[in-house]
Amino acid sequence: MKIKIAENIKALRKQHSFTQEQLAEALGVTVGAVYKWESGQSVPEVKLIMELADLFEISVDTLLGYDRQNENIVNRIERIKQYVLEKDFAEAVLEAEKALKKYPNNFEIVYVAAKVYMFRFSQDKDEKSLLKSNELFQNAISLLYQNKDSSINETTIQNLIGLNYLNAGQLEKGIEILKQNNICDINSARIGFTYTMMKHPEEARMYLFASYMNVINNTIHTMAGIMFMYAQQKDPLCIDVALWLVDFFDSIKYDDDIIVFYDKLKAILFAEIAVMKADFGKYDEAEKYIADAYILAKKFDAAPIYTTQGVKFLKDENTVGFSLDGLGETAIDGIENFIFGNAGQSESICFVKNRFEELKNEKEK
Repeated sequence: MKIKIAENIKALRKQHSFTQEQLAEALGVTVGAVYKWESGQSVPEVKLIMELADLFEISVDTLLGYDRQNENIVNRIERIKQYVLEKDFAEAVLEAEKALKKYPNNFEIVYVAAKVYMFRFSQDKDEKSLLKSNELFQNAISLLYQNKDSSINETTIQNLIGLNYLNAGQLEKGIEILKQNNICDINSARIGFTYTMMKHPEEARMYLFASYMNVINNTIHTMAGIMFMYAQQKDPLCIDVALWLVDFFDSIKYDDDIIVFYDKLKAILFAEIAVMKADFGKYDEAEKYIADAYILAKKFDAAPIYTTQGVKFLKDENTVGFSLDGLGETAIDGIENFIFGNAGQSESICFVKNRFEELKNEKEK
C-alpha cells in the first residue's frame, strides 16, 4: 500500500498558511527536516506524525493517506449514495455516521454526509438535520485541500448552506448567503424567486432580469453548439436544430415587425442554414436562406440596436451595451466574418458566399 504523507504534509501546511519555518518551529524540528518530509527524502518519527495530525486536526490515517483507506472510503460513499437514490434516508444517515466516526476529517465523507442530512431535512424538516448538514458543510470547506472534484469549491458549498436556510424558511439568512456567492449570476434566479415569495418585487427585478438574459444567451450558445456538432458529423439533424433556434429568436420578440439585437444573430444563423442546406445538396433552399440572411442583415444595419429594447418580458428595461457579440460592427460584417471568414472554405461555403456577393452587388447597382 502506498503512503502519501509527503504530499499531504505539504498540502496541509499550505492549507493552514504555515511556512516551512513556522511548521518546523511548531514541532521543534529543523527547517531541513520539514523540507525532507515534503520532498519524500525522509518520514517523520511516529511521535511527530501524531503531533502533525493533532496540529492539522486530522486523523493519522488521513495524514498517511493509505490507498486501501481510499478504496474503503469510495465503497462507503457508494453505499450512502445508493441509499439516497432509494430515498432510504434513515439508512443513509446511519451509513454516513459510521463513515464519519472512522474518517471524521476526510473531505469526501464529510461532504456526502452533509448532503445526506440536507436530503433528510428536506424530507422530515427536522431542525437537527439542518444544523448537522450546515455544520458538516462548514467542515467540508476546511477540508477542501483534499478535494479533487473541480465542480466543488467554497462557493458551491456556501450555496448549499444557503439553500438549506431557504428550505427551512429562513429566507433572509438564506438569501444573504446566496447573494454573497452569486458569482456570474449563478444564484440570480433563486434570489429573484425568493424575493417574490417575500413579496419584494422591486428587489427581485434586477436578479430575475439578469437570470432571464442568461437563460436566453445560454439557450443560444447551447443550441448553436448542438447545431455545429451535428453539422460536423454530417447529420441533417443540424438543420432541424437551426430552425428551432430561428423559432426561439422569434419567440423572444414583442413584435415581428420590430428589430431587436437578436436579429443580427438570426441573420447570421440564416447564412449558416444556407451553408448546411448546400452541404446536403439543397442549393435552391440554400439560395433562399442566404437571401433571407442578406435582407435581415440590411434591415438590422439600417437601424442597429444593442440594448434589450424589444425583448419580450423585459418591461421598461433598456440595458445599454448588454451584448458584445464580437462578430463585427454590422450584421453584414457578422455574416462575412463568421460564415465566410475561415480559411480552406468548402464548396458549400463558396457557393453561398458567391450568392451573397451577388446580392450585395445587385443592391448596390
